[in-house]
Amino acid sequence: MALPVEPEVPTSPFAGLPGALWLYRFDTAGRAQVLDAAQCGIDAVDVAGHWHWLHVDLSDARSAQVVAKLPIPDDARATLLSPDSHVNLQLEDEAVHGVFVDWAHQRGVDLAAEGQLRGDDGIGWLHFALTPDLLVTARRQALRSVEAARRAVGAGTLVDSPVRMLEVIAGRFADTVERSSDGLSVRLDRIEDRVLADSIGEERRDLAQLRHQTVRLHRPLTAMRRVLKQFEQRHPADTEHELLPAVARLTQRFDDLDGDVGTLQERARLLQDEVAAKLAERTNRHLYVLSMVTALLLPPSLVAGLFGMNLPGLPFANSTHGLAFALLLGVASSVVVFLALRRMGVSRST
Repeated sequence: MALPVEPEVPTSPFAGLPGALWLYRFDTAGRAQVLDAAQCGIDAVDVAGHWHWLHVDLSDARSAQVVAKLPIPDDARATLLSPDSHVNLQLEDEAVHGVFVDWAHQRGVDLAAEGQLRGDDGIGWLHFALTPDLLVTARRQALRSVEAARRAVGAGTLVDSPVRMLEVIAGRFADTVERSSDGLSVRLDRIEDRVLADSIGEERRDLAQLRHQTVRLHRPLTAMRRVLKQFEQRHPADTEHELLPAVARLTQRFDDLDGDVGTLQERARLLQDEVAAKLAERTNRHLYVLSMVTALLLPPSLVAGLFGMNLPGLPFANSTHGLAFALLLGVASSVVVFLALRRMGVSRST
């Protein structure tokens, strides 16, 4: 008697693969539901109006197996797995793929409490690919903006499409730049107040650190602006894709942020020049005082040297008031030098 044949159960492309860090399913209203990526896959979910967000850890070599089974174009798979560390954005029919820059995230850091970048925060690279029903993001190290977006989704933020989720992630990147720029602006205001009050201490060091931080903000921001502008130039405004309006909004925000960061850089540079000028003026004033003292003490030193010679015939050698005469001669020589310098205008302070 033949045994009944059990129906074949489709295997999820994410089953048993630890490279998938998380998988979210979004309903028609944009509400997120966390799915177990080891138990269910996107191919097993067939509900109209739903879309999914899958996040993959590229440092796990087995994540390539996940990417290989995704319903995305081959070029998008290559972008997800590529080691590229430069920003790019491509649109092919309904599929979008590329690489964005992001700030590295240190585990245990409270993003809501901190917000601004710290001195040791580096940058990372977010690889992504999306279709109308799927967003796949991949990274080799934890990223701040992705983590912030995940927490926002978990807190109930509504996201109605993969393009909107990509815009949320890029927006979190811009939020960090904006908060960091505001913090640097406050620091720069304090330094400027001390410089204007002529209370210069460690301002040169503080300004050097501040300029270095503005450069760290400006470089990735410039890269994002450039790739978004190039994307807009390649695709006409009448292109019917949800990504075009999102790119326009991000470009406008990045342009504003770039202007703010550029203003900070220019202010810091001008303040450095002013601090250097004030320090040079202070040094010149000290050298002026030292030069005047040296010039006034040189004639008395000559007089003391002459009367200190142990030779016969020195004037006032046998006089009971010889010391007083020598001192008077030394003072008189200083007065003569001072009057001569004053006549030549050297002693007048500028």
